[in-house]
Amino acid sequence: MSIGDVFARAWELWRRDIGWLILAGLVVGLIVGVVAVIVFAIVAGMLAVSVGGIALGSSGDSTSITGLGIGTLIVALILGVVGYLVVSVLAMVFYGGMFEMVIGAARENRGVNFADLFGGFRKFGSFIVFWLVIAGISIVCGIVAIIPVIGIIAVMVFFAWLGTTWLYVLPLIADRGLTFGEAARTSSQMVKGVGWWKTFGTVVVLGAAFFVALLVISLIGRSSSAFSSILTLVFEIAAGPFAICYISTMYLGSAGEAVLAPAAGYGLPAPPAYGGAPYVTPPAGGEAYQPVAPPPVAPPVAAGAVTAATVAGVGPPPPKADADAWKAAADPLAAQPPAAEPPAAEPVTEAPAAPEAPAAPEEPKT
Repeated sequence: MSIGDVFARAWELWRRDIGWLILAGLVVGLIVGVVAVIVFAIVAGMLAVSVGGIALGSSGDSTSITGLGIGTLIVALILGVVGYLVVSVLAMVFYGGMFEMVIGAARENRGVNFADLFGGFRKFGSFIVFWLVIAGISIVCGIVAIIPVIGIIAVMVFFAWLGTTWLYVLPLIADRGLTFGEAARTSSQMVKGVGWWKTFGTVVVLGAAFFVALLVISLIGRSSSAFSSILTLVFEIAAGPFAICYISTMYLGSAGEAVLAPAAGYGLPAPPAYGGAPYVTPPAGGEAYQPVAPPPVAPPVAAGAVTAATVAGVGPPPPKADADAWKAAADPLAAQPPAAEPPAAEPVTEAPAAPEAPAAPEEPKT
């Protein structure tokens, strides 16, 4: 699948369900934002109490107040870490639900199902493990980045490699319900099947397109900062769903699934299906659908020839049996035996004629 194909198919998915996708993005932003504000308010309140307690205890003679302030500070820090975990995992779960919405709609050639937005909670454990792994890697990379120049370059290269190799971990968890380990292995195999550089380049092109769009917005809004802020906000609301459609198209193409084109609309013909030729079939956890292949055709055997496998009762049947079996599977009516012909009527034999009686002797004339 070329980069142009990915852009075209992602645009069709985004354009067809733009209203539902933007609504899903707003719902995710609202829920995650409210939870984040609540966590921040609790932590900030406990920090204020702890700082006040420590200050009061240090200025007075009571050491109990000082101990209370330090204890409150420790609890506030723990709650801050836990709250950050909750907010981050919650956002990851909802974005996994958006992937489930788009992938299901693209695979089945239908509109998105808004209920799929909350389907990520069925895989909550896998998302938590994924986030913990990313958090651990980020901490280690932060320590390495302390090294001047070399550390920063090494961290940038490592994150570029890891981000491309694990590009499909979130869609795999959301779409197939895999564990983190299964999703990481399968994503690596899918990227390797397509080509790491091709996958990386396709993602870089998306980032470059977003950068150009933001640059144009900044140039348009130079006369008014408020207008520029409004344009930036609109772009961010619309760009998030498009990025999910873009990665979902790459995911389906890399998994070897044909991305169905939406029905024709606005008087335009439907675009062709993309991704028909599979790049790779992931061996782990829910292979992509493949049509059933016809039975293998045995090599030609001369008429009347008897092979050793046929005598032993093993091996493939002769070619005619393969052809008959395949014909029967494809057309059940053709497999019905021909109607039996009625038996031929037996010839009717005439009964033998009775022997004639002998004629009476003539009397002598006088």
